Amino acid sequence: MISNAVLSIKSGLTDFRINILLRLVLILCTMSLLAGVYHAEQVLIFSMIGIAILLSIQIYLLFYYMQSTQREMESFFDAVRYEDGARRINTRFKQSQHLKVLWEELQTQLQQLRQKNEELVRYYSLLLEKVPVALVVVEDEGEGGKIELVNSAAQQLFKRSYLTAMDQLHDYGAQLALDIRQITAGEQRSSHLLSDQVSIAVAVSAAAIQLHSGTKKVISIQPIQRELDRQEILAWQNLVQVFTHEIMNSMTPVASLSKTANELLLTQLDNHGGADESLQDAQQAIHTVARRAEHLMQFVQAYRRIANPPQLKCVDIVVQDLLMDVCRLFQVQAGERGIILRCTTTPEHLRLHADPAHVEQALINLVKNAVDAVAEKTHGHIFLKAYIGHGGNVLIDVIDNGAGIAAEKLEQIFVPFYTSKRDGTGVGLFLVKQIMQAHRGSVCALQGEKGGSILRLMF
Repeated sequence: MISNAVLSIKSGLTDFRINILLRLVLILCTMSLLAGVYHAEQVLIFSMIGIAILLSIQIYLLFYYMQSTQREMESFFDAVRYEDGARRINTRFKQSQHLKVLWEELQTQLQQLRQKNEELVRYYSLLLEKVPVALVVVEDEGEGGKIELVNSAAQQLFKRSYLTAMDQLHDYGAQLALDIRQITAGEQRSSHLLSDQVSIAVAVSAAAIQLHSGTKKVISIQPIQRELDRQEILAWQNLVQVFTHEIMNSMTPVASLSKTANELLLTQLDNHGGADESLQDAQQAIHTVARRAEHLMQFVQAYRRIANPPQLKCVDIVVQDLLMDVCRLFQVQAGERGIILRCTTTPEHLRLHADPAHVEQALINLVKNAVDAVAEKTHGHIFLKAYIGHGGNVLIDVIDNGAGIAAEKLEQIFVPFYTSKRDGTGVGLFLVKQIMQAHRGSVCALQGEKGGSILRLMF
């Protein structure tokens, strides 16, 4: 009975409303006592002072109690505001028990929500990094606008870890900067990006996203140059395959019959002592046809090489040794024509993972063309230079001081059957392009700053 009464009293004291009510009643009682003492017939100064001090203490304790309650509420709302799931709510009165339960439920929900958000952030961050398409975000389309490289594919494409301003895009070509500035959401464009002075075809598309900070434009940039080169080479290979097949089918019987006819006519001439002039003319005509048919078949056989893509056997090779081997092959020929032929590699021990036989063949074709280009110069020189480009690619330049290549012919020289030489076949540079395509690289022709030309292999 007594214990139940004690528990009831304790429960009442922890009840916020009862606690406040009791404190107010006690204050009123003290104030009444003070008033009674004040109006007594005999003024009790010390009693009034003591009662006044007691009243002040009661008012202070009430104020402190209200302040502590307010601090608990502020702590609760601060925890909600800052999503502080580790904070604990101190409870000193009964009504706050419900608040504590609510806070514990809210803590659990906040922790689950935070964990879910962190998982989503990691998931989408991983997706962005694994997407092979370069993604950039543009905030303002003006010259001073902001731009951000979103994923590693964008950093690899632009060969840098970050971009901050739109005007920095001019380093990669005026056309790309203009397309990124003008493209609208939902639009797709084809553009060109300059990397190590090489123009790379890219596909550009855009989308808009509305955020609380404003509208941002998300742009994807997909290099398509390699795919264009692959499709072009594949088309030429198919064309050459059909072309050579039809010619060989037609020329094989012509060559065989003309050779047989020539042998028969020679036999007839031997039997008649060579006196019949008309028979001699016929034999010479048939002989000419047979000879040209054989040459044509050899010519077609040469073109059959470009109908089949090269099969690579890649290993790690020392680039300096490769360049030295190529230089040694042309050393005698260059010396006879007074051509200075030299090579250099930076760094000296630069290595490359490639097929040495095919890369050597590509360099031989380029150096052979360079030798022909400087053959008429008094002081011709050819320089083979291997180094690491701005984007980390291995570059090999074949530089000559010849007449150079006209701007309109820089792309045409890699087209099969195109040649500016009298006895050329137009196959050599196309084979170089095939070899580089098989290595997932590229080849391009540039005009030298001081004349001449530069044929660049980019791995």
